[in-house]
Amino acid sequence: MSLNSLKNDFNSRVAYLKKLLGRNDNTSLPFCNCEYPPVTRSRHTARKIERCKCGEDTSTQLDWTWEDEGERPERKIINGTEILFHPVYSQGTAVVRGTLPLQSGMHHYWEIKVLSGLSGTDIMLGIGTDKVDLQANLFKFVSVLGMDDQSWGYSYRGLTQHNGQLKHYGKKFSQGRIIGIYVDMYRGILEFYLNRRSQGRAYINIPHDDNACIYPMVCSTSAKSSLKLINAAAFANSLVFSCMKVICKYPKLLKQANAIPGLKKIADELWFLQFEEQKKTDEFQRNNLLLEDEAVLCGLKKKKLNEALSHVDYENISEEKIYDNMITEENPKTRNLSTGSSSSSEDEELAGMISREFFCNH
Repeated sequence: MSLNSLKNDFNSRVAYLKKLLGRNDNTSLPFCNCEYPPVTRSRHTARKIERCKCGEDTSTQLDWTWEDEGERPERKIINGTEILFHPVYSQGTAVVRGTLPLQSGMHHYWEIKVLSGLSGTDIMLGIGTDKVDLQANLFKFVSVLGMDDQSWGYSYRGLTQHNGQLKHYGKKFSQGRIIGIYVDMYRGILEFYLNRRSQGRAYINIPHDDNACIYPMVCSTSAKSSLKLINAAAFANSLVFSCMKVICKYPKLLKQANAIPGLKKIADELWFLQFEEQKKTDEFQRNNLLLEDEAVLCGLKKKKLNEALSHVDYENISEEKIYDNMITEENPKTRNLSTGSSSSSEDEELAGMISREFFCNH
């Protein structure tokens, strides 16, 4: 390698490091490294964009699209999926909703890819009831979703809003990011994903009875901003869904499930449950007592029992006391098992049951 090549490589690395150091820690990275051609927008043509080849097409199911009421100056809808907000210039806030309301008792998940750079007062994604007036803020620069108790929104600034109350929630997003919206219309839970990583529960107590009429919604004040719906699916609430939701949290269980043809088909249908979560992958081993850990515990428990019976009054000793004393021993194996497991959740108990009953050879 020549000296000039080394210098160029060194300079590029320095520039990259400076860029990283200058980046706000709360700013997300693009979903992929695909290169986008220069933006070419006008009033009558849509922006040309290269197709991403990094996995955004995992699912192309579209149970609904964006509601199109014809050509309007504040937005243009292309093929029912891409929205071009304020094609010429912006003079307020445009709001677009989905063609169908979310069904009660179902689990809904859809993803939106940001096709352009974002700036201005606000760009928000979320949900709203049929009482939201889509035309009320055409000449106001406001954060529409969540400004009252009829909508819930996730802003490109990393904030969520409901009933006029803003709160810090997740990372900021802009061009190239994929935003996922998960709405549990069985329990009334709203959760947002960024680049297929959960940002945590945003809101609970979302109206989810049969009388609720809630639509997917997006809004923007930014001129020539563009968002694209890349998938939208609904899943029935069932025991299969609940079990797969637990299995997909633990890589070892998921691997075992994918080895069984019938379960692999179900796992493929529920693909969005398999996103990586920002937690340690060995959580299942710590909290759910795999067979090898149970064997160790049983051995130690038996040893402690024998020791206790040799010098403790039989009438005053209990199995609970023996177990409590055993897990406080300075033993790395048992200490890891007891860390953070003072109270097991329903999901963890279900995971343990699934592992023992379906994936272990008795």
